[in-house]
Amino acid sequence: MTRATIESLAVLAIVATLLAPAKAQGQTTDTRTPAARTRAEVEALIKEVGSKSPEWWNSVTPRHPETLDLNWPLKPVGKWDANRNMGQFIWDIINPNPNRWKEGVKLVHQLMIRHKNDPAKLTRSMNTLGRMFHDLLEDWARAAFWWRMSARRGGQYNALGLAHCYWKLGNKEMAVEILSQYRGDYTRHGAVIKFWAEMGEFEKAIRLAEQKARSGMADVGYLTAGDACRLAGKYDKALSYYEKAAAARDSNGREGDFKRNIERARASIQAIKCFDALDLSRIPDGTYQAGSTAYAGELYVAVTVRSERIESIRITKHKERQFYSAFTDTPNQILAKQSVKGVDAVTGATMTSEAIINATAKALAGAIK
Repeated sequence: MTRATIESLAVLAIVATLLAPAKAQGQTTDTRTPAARTRAEVEALIKEVGSKSPEWWNSVTPRHPETLDLNWPLKPVGKWDANRNMGQFIWDIINPNPNRWKEGVKLVHQLMIRHKNDPAKLTRSMNTLGRMFHDLLEDWARAAFWWRMSARRGGQYNALGLAHCYWKLGNKEMAVEILSQYRGDYTRHGAVIKFWAEMGEFEKAIRLAEQKARSGMADVGYLTAGDACRLAGKYDKALSYYEKAAAARDSNGREGDFKRNIERARASIQAIKCFDALDLSRIPDGTYQAGSTAYAGELYVAVTVRSERIESIRITKHKERQFYSAFTDTPNQILAKQSVKGVDAVTGATMTSEAIINATAKALAGAIK
């Protein structure tokens, strides 16, 4: 029996278990303070949950255009066309529509079976499943399972995303083992810095942010330093870093990113100045609106206050396409805290989360009597 045949049989065995319903313990949900688990417990959870279907599995039927190419070539063919190219269909149709996220996951599962004898396409499907379970459904155990499956077969996977799964599953040590391999933050938007800050490693986050600022990306470095300070409740320091980011100069020709980062820094300065002034007891009952800079443009919210409490936050207008779970997670955090302070941005949608926080702060500050 050839190695390829053995691997194909292994994949089929794994996929076959998807017909079995998941146990209750497998339904992982997002939490800002992960419950602690030992390494053995995390490994057992990933193994138990990852190879079984979610509870919603049988209630979902994937929909896609008949013109969609299910062969999914490794490189897109022709012009951008979400009705033909699978990657573009996922990006344009699945990602921006939360009501289709589960459909997307099930469709990629079907593609994995279809391509079981093509190692490159098989591992791409596994990597895609990892991203979908992580970015869209926040199912950390299944995301870790599929990313590890891809890695074992030599395929691409998101190492930072895998580390984030370990953290969300309750084991910081496993996350740090991966994160510590990054001697600097070479990501476009400071993902390594953000992750250290999320885990409460403030000094490490600031050290890497300062390093990034010195490397010629002052806008990103100082902006992420401000975000780390804000998450840690160090608002004066956050304001100082945001001011440095707003005064930065572009030395790398990143015109689009640079302009957006300057706008984000200015919006964060405005929001931070509102933080200390916020007092729900001084806000009359009513709904208040404001906007702030997100990734694709201005994002607007409507914040309703009743009996000195934030009752609801609605995103009323936006241009975002890849917002993932920011539209639900970020408002829910604010509602739970009854404050815009200490709210963590959603991984992969930091700018969207940030805009919701800043716009909410502006709306509430403008309503104070």
